[in-house]
Amino acid sequence: MTKVGQVTVGSLLQRLSSGTGRRSAAAPAAEGLEPLTERLSRNKVTRIALSFLDANAGLHLKDLLFDATSDDRRVVVDGHSVWNFGSDSFLGLDRHPRVHEAIAAALPEWGAHNGASRAFSSPVLVDEAEEKLAAWLGVPDTFIFPSVTLANVGLLPAITQPGDLLVVDRESHDSVHQGARLAAAHGARVVELTEPDPAALERVVARAGSHKGLVLAIDGVYSMSGRMPPLAELDATIRKLGGIMYVDDAHGTGVVGPRGRGAAAEALGTLDNVLMVGSLSKAFSCLGGFVTCTPELKTILKIRSSTFIFGGPVPPPYLAAISAVCDIIMSPEYDDLLGGLRSRISRFTDGLDALGVEYHGGGSAIISLKVGDLEQTFAAGRALFDRGFYAQSATYPAVPIHGGLLRVQINANHPLEAVDGLLAAVEQVWKDLRLPTRRRAVTKS
Repeated sequence: MTKVGQVTVGSLLQRLSSGTGRRSAAAPAAEGLEPLTERLSRNKVTRIALSFLDANAGLHLKDLLFDATSDDRRVVVDGHSVWNFGSDSFLGLDRHPRVHEAIAAALPEWGAHNGASRAFSSPVLVDEAEEKLAAWLGVPDTFIFPSVTLANVGLLPAITQPGDLLVVDRESHDSVHQGARLAAAHGARVVELTEPDPAALERVVARAGSHKGLVLAIDGVYSMSGRMPPLAELDATIRKLGGIMYVDDAHGTGVVGPRGRGAAAEALGTLDNVLMVGSLSKAFSCLGGFVTCTPELKTILKIRSSTFIFGGPVPPPYLAAISAVCDIIMSPEYDDLLGGLRSRISRFTDGLDALGVEYHGGGSAIISLKVGDLEQTFAAGRALFDRGFYAQSATYPAVPIHGGLLRVQINANHPLEAVDGLLAAVEQVWKDLRLPTRRRAVTKS
């Protein structure tokens, strides 16, 4: 967990600080990748990060390797068995027999890979999957990408042009910001919305001045905190201003809103007037991402989106699995799966309320416990791990520098004993580390 390639962080820093490996102007050119490694390591931000990783070796729990895993979310790490609360397969469909069967059945017929960019050819399985996604969501069409990241990076430059204004919510996923940078490079004007508030949105657009097209890019469920912005109010505002809302709903797909159609569908009642990006990993437990659209817009997006033209496709067996998941979601079985997930979410958040532990979320499968201090966040995560529970430590730059969180992801296949055990462990860790608790009940955010 504390290695850069085959070199420990500590030894790398020691070598760099001592000057070992640096060559004089008269020395022959070095071979291999060491000069590049050395040059990148001298960057101030990189050096700080390497120093921090070294100081917190054994605490930060990054780059974990699971030696084994089970249907009930037990994993083994270095011989240590823990309950895994870091999985985003929220509905447990990664262990579902029908999903496995769909992959196994498609493999001998279609092979492990499509063998070409979708710009050239695709198996009919992709049309079937896109049609099933559209039927589930109640939209005219959908368009599958290899991942949500590639969707955001390809779509935001595709739906904006020179003279357009793209407003990006600060707390949106990093891939939204990466897509916005490309949109800016292609001539769109990009401005940041520092808080997801309708009045703030109006001010930002007014300050930006004249523009042609107008797009607001925002998450449906914030990936780190599990909070949800006021999408209904923001949509009404952006439409009043003549624009459209683009919602990255990767963390709400399948678990939030009517029949899992996402936070935008829950807030707006329909997806007719927004572009909604959803995930086909996470709750779907497959591969890929998608965007809602019309057939006419889909053709234009295929022409304008570089990550579609130059990106690899979702492998055929996983396209078959996507269709299988759609069948599950549109069947009575989904009610049981979602009901099990929501009961576990409520059990956990009710327990946190009783303990007085402050947290974000509760409306989705992500519940993030507030810690604050960066070192304490890592220490709390390690203490939970030592008690048999793995949750992700979210720290700067993923969250504000003093806004460290323990990111818990509840799954439908977590045994109730695991949820209760995690609550007991949280109670003890909060006492041992003297982490702050609230004195009065607060509403879930």
